[in-house]
Amino acid sequence: MGSAAANSSNYTAPAQTTTLSTLPTLPLGVHLDPNITPLAPIHATYEQKFQAVLTVAQDKLGTPYIWGHNEDRGQYGFDCSNFTEYVYHHALGYLMSTSSRVQATSVGDPVPIGDMQPGDLLIFNNGGHVGIYIGNGQMIQEGGGLGKVGYLRVSPGSYWYNHLTAVKRMF
Repeated sequence: MGSAAANSSNYTAPAQTTTLSTLPTLPLGVHLDPNITPLAPIHATYEQKFQAVLTVAQDKLGTPYIWGHNEDRGQYGFDCSNFTEYVYHHALGYLMSTSSRVQATSVGDPVPIGDMQPGDLLIFNNGGHVGIYIGNGQMIQEGGGLGKVGYLRVSPGSYWYNHLTAVKRMF
């Protein structure tokens, strides 16, 4: 009996292996474009991903609103949903719909409006307009009465906050 006890103290558990994927999950309605190198790769931190989104979006400040246009197709200008798709595409490598109605229903992981955080896709009037929350009660978006890419208030009591119907987590 004493020798069994001595042997049990020499027992070494086998090393555990993990078979689960370590790739972060992508939001609903999104897949990665293997043909581009985004500013922030899939394993980047939240801060790196938000900075990439902000960098790409701010690079387009002042770009005119032109319905149906998307600079990924070689056209100058954007409409609201082509702008959001362009930003997430170049910042994070995401491929997703360029339709605001589809972005409203089938892109991103819904979160309560009160849990909005920078980098989230904002849906207004059930897909009539979209923008990207950048924090401090502001979004960056295309059109929205400005006729170009620019900043608009989305804090409680503002016009756009009053028309906010969904918030979608994108990373």
